[in-house]
Amino acid sequence: MTNFRWMEELPAERHREFHALYSGEWWTKERSFEDVTHMLAHCDLLLFCLDADGRIAGFARVLSDFTFKAVIFDVIVAEQHRGQGLGLALVERILSHENLKRVKSFELYCPERLVPFYEKLGFVKGTSSLLFNQP
Repeated sequence: MTNFRWMEELPAERHREFHALYSGEWWTKERSFEDVTHMLAHCDLLLFCLDADGRIAGFARVLSDFTFKAVIFDVIVAEQHRGQGLGLALVERILSHENLKRVKSFELYCPERLVPFYEKLGFVKGTSSLLFNQP
């Protein structure tokens, strides 16, 4: 993990590079460049990991009230960097982030196949139903 550099802001000139990484996932592939750049401007915490060549290797974002709840979204690791512990490092950095130290409950959504990964980080399956309203 020593060859990685961390950032919490991404200059606008790197938004196309980010969109290429971001739109490569099954849940993000339909998201437009304009919507993704709008999202970047309105998250409470962004976390980017850059590889030794300065390319974006990983990303995660958080929406929070900084007291009771923080929801982690879009934990993404570039394919060539998977299996190196970067996903774990992204989530651990969020859980220990200075701005989130008062948060009582961290939450996230993930497919069933990733539940064991997040359980290693202390997450447990909730008992409530997840409801959606998508106008």
